Amino acid sequence: MKKNIVIIISALNMGGAQKVSSLLANNWAKDGHKVTVVCTFDKEIKKHYSLNKNINLVELKKSNFFLKNRYLNLIWKLISLRRLIVSQNPDLVISFLARINLAASISTLGLKTKLIICERSWPPFASLDRNFFWLYRILFTRVNKFVVQTLKSKSWLSINFPNRPVEVIPNPCEYPIISSKKDIVKPNSEILKTKKIILASGRLHKVKQFDLLIKAYSRIKDSYLNWDLVILGEGKERKLLESMVLDYSLSKRVFLPGEVGNISEWYERADLFVLSSLIEGFPNVLLEAMSYGVPSISFDCNTGPSDMIKQGVNGLLINPQKKDLGLSEAIEELILNKAYRTKLSENSVLVREKYSVNNIMQLWNDVLEL
Repeated sequence: MKKNIVIIISALNMGGAQKVSSLLANNWAKDGHKVTVVCTFDKEIKKHYSLNKNINLVELKKSNFFLKNRYLNLIWKLISLRRLIVSQNPDLVISFLARINLAASISTLGLKTKLIICERSWPPFASLDRNFFWLYRILFTRVNKFVVQTLKSKSWLSINFPNRPVEVIPNPCEYPIISSKKDIVKPNSEILKTKKIILASGRLHKVKQFDLLIKAYSRIKDSYLNWDLVILGEGKERKLLESMVLDYSLSKRVFLPGEVGNISEWYERADLFVLSSLIEGFPNVLLEAMSYGVPSISFDCNTGPSDMIKQGVNGLLINPQKKDLGLSEAIEELILNKAYRTKLSENSVLVREKYSVNNIMQLWNDVLEL
């Protein structure tokens, strides 16, 4: 039976939740479901993910009348979202990210439509004010099902929301990654053509700890002149990271190309991948790098990397307390041992099948039958 589905997300810019929501929307539209994608962010944001032409894309805008009052604008958006949901009369509303999950719960109060909220942070709802947790308990009784990415998150939600069902659905592994976008900076440019590449990717945000990665790389740079560091992504930390590159005299060894359209070219070119994040949900970039057979190193965050990496078999997990020293030691270990890199590479590609789009979509299709 075909469904009428509304998916609510902040925007279609680069990000894990954004990628999954667009993937779900496109697959369900292809299968003949009616799909509406609602973007709640009111600023002009570059769309990184494209949508099937049959998908109805709606972008909520600020009210010009309440332009200077953020709280009145918030109320306006909640009213606008509810009106939209009522007008669409969907069988199912699916929301991503904590604040939007909260907005979806409020906007669907009293409606018969079923609500699934996808919580991707650790601990769940980490970005919400903990002083109002009692209120979230009340509002989230509206939820028909939680979807999380890891067993640890499921355990947390089962304790804190004992009467709500929780489903574990990890991110899908899209291999090969298809993109029609052209990049100005290529991994085989003159600068990098003859070099080995240590690759990292993500928002340039403090939680990603790229500053720590640059510091770790600076420890070993003089010993391995043929290995350069490339950090893909864009964000608020760019100026800080660029300043660090200059301070460590790394302008010819560390590169920040920004957001790239065709990341598959970089994975194919990379010799190592490093995830330096302090906190993750279920990191898409690590899954992607492993699917391309890139030997990968990651901090052992509370959730995410340990679900994908079996220590010493298909990657390396580093104690976060070891910080830049732990990262530099792991990077050096793999630089020095080509056979070890080959072993990790051969084993890491097995994630393609385990987390294949078909397998993960089947889990989501089961959710549609609520």
